Amino acid sequence: MKNKNPGSGIQTGKDNRIPPHPFMERCAYLREEYGLIVPDVYINFFTRHKISENNFRYRCLWDNEIYERVFYTKEFILYAVKRYTEIHGEHADYNHLQEILDEAHYEFILKENRFAAEHMDISFIDQCYEELERNQDCLMIGIETYADCGGAEYMIMTSDKKGYRAGGYHGMSEDLDINGITITYEILNYYGMVSERILENNPYEQIKN
Repeated sequence: MKNKNPGSGIQTGKDNRIPPHPFMERCAYLREEYGLIVPDVYINFFTRHKISENNFRYRCLWDNEIYERVFYTKEFILYAVKRYTEIHGEHADYNHLQEILDEAHYEFILKENRFAAEHMDISFIDQCYEELERNQDCLMIGIETYADCGGAEYMIMTSDKKGYRAGGYHGMSEDLDINGITITYEILNYYGMVSERILENNPYEQIKN
């Protein structure tokens, strides 16, 4: 199965006498166990800096349970509407498209890199993803760093927002108008790069020589 997410090369060095950084080994484990591809922007930052093990934006990648969440990119929504219109023409039921879009982003199987659900037919959404070559950058996959009753914060693993932390309250959404068709989808707010936020909040974190 294709997985086109770039920036996923994990290297342990040519000199086998030099042990790999523990985080690099962790990233290899996350890919094998969860199908989670940690982008180079995080690998480079967390292996270069002496980040406290208690830092929640670092610790979330070491937890026994990894909580991921999938959000659509604008580009994915545009493609889904385009294909739905091409397939159904004047009989297109965009309320139905809205329903399956609403459901499918909760039904992404990270390890298999696909959308699937037993209680609803969301095969059209997976078909769109297949036509986009199952490129994870067509989606926005976030790893939850913390959550409360009001919302959550995520470290973004895919899309052009790799390296960002993002947050939002439950159900925060945006309407996208496409030739008179309105599709609503959940969004996040972006507050800055994870690396900048960590160093800003932890001035004693050091760069390794």
